[in-house]
Amino acid sequence: MNSAIQKAMALTLVACLALTLATTTGCGPSAQADYASIGLVPITGNVTLDGQPLEGAVVMFESPDTTFCYGTTDAEGNYEIKFNSEVMGVPPGDKMVRISTTASTGEVDSEGADEDDDDAAARRKKKKKRNPNELVPEAYNEDSQIKATISDSQTVYDFALKSDGSPP
Repeated sequence: MNSAIQKAMALTLVACLALTLATTTGCGPSAQADYASIGLVPITGNVTLDGQPLEGAVVMFESPDTTFCYGTTDAEGNYEIKFNSEVMGVPPGDKMVRISTTASTGEVDSEGADEDDDDAAARRKKKKKRNPNELVPEAYNEDSQIKATISDSQTVYDFALKSDGSPP
């Protein structure tokens, strides 16, 4: 056999081995996120409006960069905050808390699909007309002054809201 044919066969063998290795082991690291490195803090709590449990309210813990974690209150006003659709918790640090009965989490619920698009943060930043179906005063959502510093030392945040918008 001449050397040109031997080189071609060797290259073909190497290419086949590389292709076999890539298809059996993958081409890179796993796509799974390392949530442990974020240091998520499990946050729960209760929301009332004028002393009554507030069902179906979206509770958002918003970071200064406008990213947020969220949860929805149940019939008793209880909530758990999600980092995303896969894990629970909130990254440590300063947060603005917003509570709304008309906000969307973007997740699908048992009633059907909520609005789901990538412009949610941009829409929240725009000033818009108040939704007439909103039960929560602006002082707790669009113009919220509720702040929280998330750390392992506090994991329960209860909010006793008032119809007049006074501080909880």
